[in-house]
Amino acid sequence: MTEPSVERLIKDAHRVLNNPFWIPELEANRVFERIHDDHDGTFTGRLMVQFTKDGDAWIKTDKHHGPSLRYRSPLGGGSSPRVKNALMLLALAIKLDNEQRPQEVIN
Repeated sequence: MTEPSVERLIKDAHRVLNNPFWIPELEANRVFERIHDDHDGTFTGRLMVQFTKDGDAWIKTDKHHGPSLRYRSPLGGGSSPRVKNALMLLALAIKLDNEQRPQEVIN
């Protein structure tokens, strides 16, 4: 199989961002989190993404002391459907990286 061109990947990115969808392997109410690469043994600096059963996306970091940030589904009054789709891809990327290269999380 040949590698897709950069132009093809960009076209695919636009297609994914512009169309509502759900990735079935992402479980609702599960937090997908990943520690950043430069934590220097502190195990801080986590990015967390979660989807509720109504399809809303929630993000936060362990450095963020305020409420989680919410991106609603279009049916729930969301005004950022592309951001929500990108967060779904981010959650899938975290899930796949955690499966391939699990991280030890120390609280």
